[in-house]
Amino acid sequence: MTLLKKPVELETAFNVYTLSEQLGEGGAGRVYGGVDTTGAEVAVKVLTNHSTDKRRRFKNEIGFLSRNRHANIVTVTDHGLSSTGAVRGPFYVMRRFAGNLRGVLERRLETDDAMALFVQIIDGVEAAHLQHVTHRDLKPENVLTNAAGDTVAVADFGVARFTEENLATLVETTVTTRLANFQYAAPEQRVPGRTVTAAADIYALGLMLNELFTGVVPHGTDYRSIATAAPDYAFLDPIVAAMIRQDPNERPASIAELKGLIQKHRAEAVSLQRISAIDAVVIPAGEVDDPLAHEPPKLVAAEFQDGTLRMQLDRPVNQNWVHALHNMGNFSAVMGVPPTAFQFNGADVTVNVSDHSVQSVIDYFKAWLPVATSVLRTRLRENAERAKQERIQQLQRERAAEERNLRINQSLRI
Repeated sequence: MTLLKKPVELETAFNVYTLSEQLGEGGAGRVYGGVDTTGAEVAVKVLTNHSTDKRRRFKNEIGFLSRNRHANIVTVTDHGLSSTGAVRGPFYVMRRFAGNLRGVLERRLETDDAMALFVQIIDGVEAAHLQHVTHRDLKPENVLTNAAGDTVAVADFGVARFTEENLATLVETTVTTRLANFQYAAPEQRVPGRTVTAAADIYALGLMLNELFTGVVPHGTDYRSIATAAPDYAFLDPIVAAMIRQDPNERPASIAELKGLIQKHRAEAVSLQRISAIDAVVIPAGEVDDPLAHEPPKLVAAEFQDGTLRMQLDRPVNQNWVHALHNMGNFSAVMGVPPTAFQFNGADVTVNVSDHSVQSVIDYFKAWLPVATSVLRTRLRENAERAKQERIQQLQRERAAEERNLRINQSLRI
């Protein structure tokens, strides 16, 4: 960290940022620290290499991080272009972090804390992979931490590979482009012309996992194992060995597969993730993501004609919500018009009623809407918890079977 001789102001359409210190510098840009107009601390990354390729990559990085809502990936909150003054070039703004994983590694970590940090890191990387983004430059310096060092966010997607549908502008990587820090680069990243996939991120994560427990980045053989530093976590050693295999095809195929290997031993340590149906944000598996389970539909129109009441909701409902309405348990209703009498087709609702009971039927129906939503939410949570427990039990059975096979094979005599 270096204090600037004179504060620098960067202005966007919505804010003014006063920069007072330089936090770091890389091959393509600098990171500054400062405050916005409200006094909130921010970090600002400025592109200093203005080549066409670097600008395109910076544009893609801003696009991805602006859409991000995952807690373990840095989020861009603003961006702009400075064409005058001491700091010039495209820039983006993010929350200020206290440090990075390198600083945490320099302190002695408790083993449980090391595992907790690694879980957050792979959650962030998995969130990127699920959105078809490969980081390709994972290292402790690119994992930012809060002041306590117990919360992390993956940063610096400047050399990430984005699939074409996620690109702001298509960037082709030439065989001469340097993609990653040499110490954490996968073997395929060190050979010109080799295809670099998500397997390279798995490799870097394997190095970082071993380093979190031992302080050693494993290269070659006879490196310090996790078993020697944390016997309770000795089960991680074969996982690390699989992650850093020379052939990318022999590494775990995905973060989900990696989590499965860990779950067989510590099911509570990691959580599967998937894309939420609500807003395409990666969330822990088991979280209720049906919008109808959180906000009930609203009645927006009603018309009675010849014994039939036709109503319209503000949005379509699905069969799960209808089933919850039909099975609410205790309810009040007009005689002969229970919840099961209502028929649904998207947002349209029809029911046969007598002339004198139309308004009462409407009033009861409106009262049922939040009840049905509550019932749906409870049932989805129960189903998710049941599925989670079934998966844990299955993993435990797989682990027991593997341990049994190992015992038998170790006892064989040829």
